[in-house]
Amino acid sequence: MSGSDETKQLNFSQQRKIFEPKYAKPITVLGAGSVGSWVVVMLSKLGIKKITVYDGDAIESHNIPPSAYGISDLGMFKVFALRELALRQSGTEINAIPRMYVGEQLRDSVIACVDSMEARQKIWNEVKGNPLVDVFIDTRVAAELVSVFAVNPCNPEDVAYYEHFMYPTEQAVHLMCGMHGIVYGSTRAAGIACANLTNLWQYGKKNLHFKELVRTLEVC
Repeated sequence: MSGSDETKQLNFSQQRKIFEPKYAKPITVLGAGSVGSWVVVMLSKLGIKKITVYDGDAIESHNIPPSAYGISDLGMFKVFALRELALRQSGTEINAIPRMYVGEQLRDSVIACVDSMEARQKIWNEVKGNPLVDVFIDTRVAAELVSVFAVNPCNPEDVAYYEHFMYPTEQAVHLMCGMHGIVYGSTRAAGIACANLTNLWQYGKKNLHFKELVRTLEVC
């Protein structure tokens, strides 16, 4: 490798005692909106190389303030803009799939960053009891309320707990989806999701359910 090529490689010395990229597994991110875009950027900066992202939407002006996208990305498919962003910032080329997830088989680690309970249920139907999936992370953001689940889909206690929080969108009390509001809520949810992944991969630990009202800086 030439000297110029070496300068393009990320130096992970600052995170050495926190997370080593060698422990990473392939990951699928479902949804590339306000939370999903930050999740993918963070994963690429952590050194994760095998990232697949599903999303069929294009970027509109209201998507930009809470997400990782910029003005120059307007009109692009979210996954294509995200592929360019990750490549530019980390050298990682994600597998960008410009359509919504429709029930394909999932494996390894899975993160849901979707905006409806119906979409979330479709993912859960494939994940629940799936021995190929080591962890399912579900991010939910409503205004400044952040809720992140990290579920072992083959652990009966995890499954029972998570399913308690599955309900039709019209019955939602807090409407914990579809109300993405502000960038520090999106980045907070993305950060907690990534922290769960790195801790599980390297140390075998995760937080089943993290909740926080970001405005008050208090854990719920």
